[in-house]
Amino acid sequence: MQLPRSAQRRLDTQREIINHFSQLIPSFNDLFDERSWYIFFTLLTIGSFLIAFLLSRFLTVDDVDYDYKNRNRKTGRFHGVRRTKLL
Repeated sequence: MQLPRSAQRRLDTQREIINHFSQLIPSFNDLFDERSWYIFFTLLTIGSFLIAFLLSRFLTVDDVDYDYKNRNRKTGRFHGVRRTKLL
């Protein structure tokens, strides 16, 4: 199927732009060999766990449905039902 002339020119321009930027960006094999990839992935995993651990120490998440003023009542789906104290 033959494209109109303006569409073909636009397609050629897009291909030139893609080829230009793909030459600027290094490929995966240019950045890593097998050993450096394993080292990078290990450090990335340890760093992720470390950041998650540190964030869990300083950030707390509160339950939105829990009513801190009236602890016997839970606001939410069954707001008319009252909870009883166990002891």
